[in-house]
Amino acid sequence: MDIKAHTTPANLDKYSFLWSEARLIIAAVALFIGGVPPVIYFNPFSGLYGPVSSLLHLAWIISGLASVYMLYRWNSIGKTLFGKKEKNDMYAFFVSVISGINLGLTGILGNNIGMSIASSRFVFAIVGLLYLASAGYLWKRWKAHSQKIF
Repeated sequence: MDIKAHTTPANLDKYSFLWSEARLIIAAVALFIGGVPPVIYFNPFSGLYGPVSSLLHLAWIISGLASVYMLYRWNSIGKTLFGKKEKNDMYAFFVSVISGINLGLTGILGNNIGMSIASSRFVFAIVGLLYLASAGYLWKRWKAHSQKIF
């Protein structure tokens, strides 16, 4: 396996985008069930909490790195998404990037800043819907643009 093939800008863009899409969906589920990560909420093996928690923190850090990378790429190619500068693209992209950076910081700091600001189930539900709408919109645009975000 040649690591260079997986670290080209095109592949890093794709992997970061796909990771962020999955994260938005998983984060929406977490918000719908009260702000608890689904892997913890649905874990029938309570004795595995330590390893699961460690992997969860690693996943959050990867989410932050993927989001920072996408923000860097967006900025470096003239702040365009899907070959254009459309407001809806930018709004959905920033929902994804901000939520990813928030999770990355959660993995490092151990405190979810976003959930500290607003912790009502109503707000969680609204944000969860926003995550799903953003993920769906970005997916549709990505598919229409030959599976390329930048």
